[in-house]
Parts: sequence; C-alpha cells; structure tokens
Amino acid sequence: MKARWLAISAVLFVLALFAGSNMRRLYDPRFPHFSELKPGPFAFTDATLTAAGFRAPAADLAWIQLLQYTAGSVPELQDRPGHPYEHLAPMSLRVSRLDPSFHRALLFGAGILAWFRGIERPEEAVEILNEGMRRSPEQPLYGLYIAAIAYKQQGDRTRMIELLESSFDLPDTPTTMKAILANLRQSHGEYREALSLWERIRANPRDSAEHGRAKAKIVELRALIAGAPPAKR
Repeated sequence: MKARWLAISAVLFVLALFAGSNMRRLYDPRFPHFSELKPGPFAFTDATLTAAGFRAPAADLAWIQLLQYTAGSVPELQDRPGHPYEHLAPMSLRVSRLDPSFHRALLFGAGILAWFRGIERPEEAVEILNEGMRRSPEQPLYGLYIAAIAYKQQGDRTRMIELLESSFDLPDTPTTMKAILANLRQSHGEYREALSLWERIRANPRDSAEHGRAKAKIVELRALIAGAPPAKR
C-alpha cells in the first residue's frame, strides 16, 4: 500500500511539473488509442497521465526514461546477457505512442539499432521507423533512415553516408546519430571528414550533450591527421 501511495505521489508531482508544458500537443487527434500502450514497468504512470489528459508530458517523461535506459540506469529494465539494448525498440515506441509528434525518440532508437557497433539490428530499426511513418508521414527522416538502412544492407556505404550526412543539420536529427556518423567516418580512416562532423557537433548548441565528447574527439582526430602519411597525388 505504501509503495502504491508513493507511486501516486510521484505521478501527481509529474502532473504539477509538466502541467504547463507542450499544451498544444495534448489533444492531437493522431494520438494512438490508450489500448495501444503496452504493459511494462511504467504502465501505471502512463495510464494515470494519459487518463488525466497529459499524454505529451507523459511522453516527455518516457523520453527521459529512454535516455536513462540507454545509459544503463533503469533498474526496472535489465538486459539479459548477450542481449544489449533488448528493450530499446519498445521503449522508443512507448514515447511515440504517447505522443506521435515526438519524432526524435524513434529516430534515436533506430539510429542505435541500425548503426551502433555491437548492436546492428536493422530489422528492428525499420519496424519502428515504419510505425513512425504511418503515424507521421510528414516527417521526412523516417523514410530517409529506412533508405539509408537499405543501402547499408546492400553494402553501398557511400550512398548510405551521403544520405545520412544530408540530414546532419536538420533540427530533428538526434545528436546520437550525428556521433554515430562521425564514428563511422573515423572507423574507415576518414579522419578529416570525421573531424569536420565533430566540429559541427561542437558548434551546435542543440548538441550540447555531446560537446564534451566532441572536444576530446577533435583533439584525437587532429593528432591522427598530423601523424598520418601525406595523401597520394
């Protein structure tokens, strides 16, 4: 009983905290029906906020929990050994089903699933991107990422990179995806291209979460470029 009252108190706190945020999104007719929300450790919070008409704030909270999960700090969601990020797709979809206008959650999840070293589950990435396209066909990055994944699976790295870089400066492109792209460049010895991408990340206020890492990568790449043999002519 005590735990239940603590949960209710937490939900009321969230309601108070987010009451004034993103009000224009609360009654978006594209919101999925409540029955489409899946069971899980956060189902009670989702149900309470949704029933109160606070789906957009619920999505904001779900986004924070998604970021915490990818950082390994959500005790309720422990990955099995050998199954890294096994909850990433449902956690990303949870945000989108609470608020379909929250595009970056699906783009963030798809980027990790498709291109993160050691993960590379493109089928899951395409699945969540397809749902995003169904709910928000006006968002061009869903189709762009699906096309980039298709190039990846065909082994056409050049077109994949060109397509991803074409979206680098768009407001909805997740910072994590930009970092993945820079690392892809570096992993293929394209140090100058990787350096340029990290410098653009470092200069963009929207990418502040990666500014510390960008600073370190810029130093690293400049050293690699200085020590590399001169390009053949």
